[in-house]
Amino acid sequence: MSTDEVRTAYLGKFDEFEGQIVVELLEGAGIFAYTKVGPTDNEHVFYAPQMESERGIVLVDATKVEEARRLVDEELPKHLESIRESMDALESGESGTDAE
Repeated sequence: MSTDEVRTAYLGKFDEFEGQIVVELLEGAGIFAYTKVGPTDNEHVFYAPQMESERGIVLVDATKVEEARRLVDEELPKHLESIRESMDALESGESGTDAE
């Protein structure tokens, strides 16, 4: 499915890292979603700093906005916590697997 094939609606604005996770969560649940500015795309704020960045804005299938919000509200905190725990384990030297 592409942006030309579906009517989209604004879901919210997230930081870049969270925005990508949100899109992956929604796509995994079968909900069409994308970020307004891709993680590797240039955007206008570098040329016009008075304009607000559109990076991190997530758009979803307009017929599934409420379902998408519920999913993000429930699952995003769990994913972020899991990432934090993994990062803490890496920093403390725990591998999470037995190398012996």
